[in-house]
Amino acid sequence: MEFNVFSITLLISGLTVAIISLVLVKRLDKNIRWFSMTMLLVSFWSIAYGFELASNSLTYILFWIKLEYIGIAFAPATWLWFCIVYTNRERLQKKRFLYLIFFIPLLTFLMVITNDYHYFHYREIELDKSGPFPLLAITPGPWYFVHTLFFYFSLFTGNYLLFLSFKNAEKIYRKQISFLIAAGILPWFINFLYLLGIRPFEHIDLTPYAFLSIYIVVGFGLLKFDLFELKPIARHKTLEVIDKGIMVFDPLNRLIDINIAAIKLLGKNNGTLIGMHCRQLLEVYPNLIKAIESKEKVKLELIKIKQKGFLAVETTLIKDQKDNHLGVLLLIDDISQLKANQSQIQQQSKELQELNKLKDRLFSIISHDLKGPIQSLNELMKLTNRGIVTKDEFFEILPDISKNVDNVSILMHNLLAWSSSQLKGEVVNKKEFDISELVDQTFELFINRAIDKGINFKTEKPKKVIVYADKNMIDLVLRNLVSNSLKFSGIGDQVRILVEDKNNTVSIEVVDTGLGINAENIKKLNSGESFSTLGKNNESGTGLGILLVKDYLKKNESELVISSEVKKGSSFYFELPKKAIGP
Repeated sequence: MEFNVFSITLLISGLTVAIISLVLVKRLDKNIRWFSMTMLLVSFWSIAYGFELASNSLTYILFWIKLEYIGIAFAPATWLWFCIVYTNRERLQKKRFLYLIFFIPLLTFLMVITNDYHYFHYREIELDKSGPFPLLAITPGPWYFVHTLFFYFSLFTGNYLLFLSFKNAEKIYRKQISFLIAAGILPWFINFLYLLGIRPFEHIDLTPYAFLSIYIVVGFGLLKFDLFELKPIARHKTLEVIDKGIMVFDPLNRLIDINIAAIKLLGKNNGTLIGMHCRQLLEVYPNLIKAIESKEKVKLELIKIKQKGFLAVETTLIKDQKDNHLGVLLLIDDISQLKANQSQIQQQSKELQELNKLKDRLFSIISHDLKGPIQSLNELMKLTNRGIVTKDEFFEILPDISKNVDNVSILMHNLLAWSSSQLKGEVVNKKEFDISELVDQTFELFINRAIDKGINFKTEKPKKVIVYADKNMIDLVLRNLVSNSLKFSGIGDQVRILVEDKNNTVSIEVVDTGLGINAENIKKLNSGESFSTLGKNNESGTGLGILLVKDYLKKNESELVISSEVKKGSSFYFELPKKAIGP
């Protein structure tokens, strides 16, 4: 070998670029590493070309050419793939495109190392010794032109992608983009001069010199000034880690950007979204389409169409420094949990208000309905002990005292049952029992009150019928329903307990011909609202009875059905299973 200015320059600059590229491979983001891979391949090409220019024999020159083509063949492909990744062309970032881009370079390299068998790449090769040192004179074969077309296609396409993506970039990006475009255009131009025959000593290719010169500048810029530290690719990564959905529409209302969060929130498929018009993409959200097309800055709450829940969407207008409209940015947030929490808080607030009302009423009941009868009984006993009230007078008052005690007894039962259910310590103990027997016990408990009020009280039931439920709970249900019917009935009215044996269930109905219930109060009863009204003889109540009935029936897999007509009477109906439900 005889080293000359051309070979030494290539060897030194190629080695410099190789060292820089190896350092950059470790320091740069994996997407930018494709640029350093291009640098490394060009440096390999240059070093091998430097040894080619220093070689004196055809054999050694052909050896170095085969090594050169590792860089010559693959550098355009790595440059093109770098541009695709750097400009965030997601549609092209597929394995099949990667394989397709590197397919021709692989064939080119194989053509070169096997050229002696087919001469597809170089038709003729000879050594020209007319210059200051031996140079290779070649006659291109057909595949040489295929490789050349791919070389120019890769450089042109890469630069075109850079130009399209960043022609309107902010100033902070323009320096690095200029370097990148220069890194593609300058070698392209120098190689074009080589093809035109404008070359030193007729054979020397200056393309690697062009690559090396620009790559040394870019490489030092990367190492010393973090030239790509502020890179557009960071935008893509930033969008992906944001949990809120982001969508960007251009002035023609076409989608030009979207992150994974938005894709998931909208229930879409990423592969078909970019380029879609907002009317097609968001057809199920007409209010949002209107906001985008009218270029309004609004905040919307939307109901998810494909999923349960709610979305909060905020539109922001994108404008340049001259206030020209560039598009619309959408920020999308899933507020399903927030709405659920708000609904739960509202429901809890409503329940607390109802419980407070009920508590106030209970204290009023305890202080009046419970305190009054007990205090009256206590005073009567004191007067009797003192002899102020005679025995005959005591027995004359006793029926009224008995009524008060019955009322207090029912009140106490309801209060104890209600407090037990509120403390969540109540256990449902279901078992089989004879409902007809329980109806008879209820009848015996209230018959005297019915007779005193002049009410026709009777039962219609089978002699024996078995149900499966909590007997104590159903006992309280019957007592409250019958007590309620008697309360709103008077002389000449009728109260009946009807029991009917069906296939798998037993129906129980308490029917009266009393005052009836208006529509507003039926609505309150069905909604679980506690209230109390005076009976036909101005009897007071607690308002707890129906609440307990509905609660106890629910715990026994049943439901109270109320039907009534004012001044004509009411019906309270429910069903109980004959056997246990389920396994």
